[in-house]
Amino acid sequence: MNVKLRKDSWTLEEDNLLKEIVLKKIEQGHTQISGFQEASVLLGRSKQACAFRWNKNLRPQLFPKEDSPKEESYKETVTDPSSLQNHLQLAMQSYDQMKNSYDEISTAYNLLKRDYEVLVNWAKQGVQHIDRN
Repeated sequence: MNVKLRKDSWTLEEDNLLKEIVLKKIEQGHTQISGFQEASVLLGRSKQACAFRWNKNLRPQLFPKEDSPKEESYKETVTDPSSLQNHLQLAMQSYDQMKNSYDEISTAYNLLKRDYEVLVNWAKQGVQHIDRN
């Protein structure tokens, strides 16, 4: 089988240099972005290419993602019917609150609209009265 490598494939040396630079910058209290900037100059690659390589390939190797407590509780929620029912009840309460708020706003809008129309008619009558005199 003949495997073709891209001309711009990352080498192990480039990966190691990128890791070294980014980790050094982080340790010094700088941002990852400043590490990508410095690495881009030394590697002859764009800052975006360095960032992509770091985020997609290198960082996951250095800092493997473990299931966070949020993910664990979400998994439990998805499999627990009583939790799903609780979420549904909360959603319905939120919907009811939102609907009540909408109804209040709609009523207030209609009252303002009516008052506006009364004021416009009053102003028109005043203009007509002035025009007659």
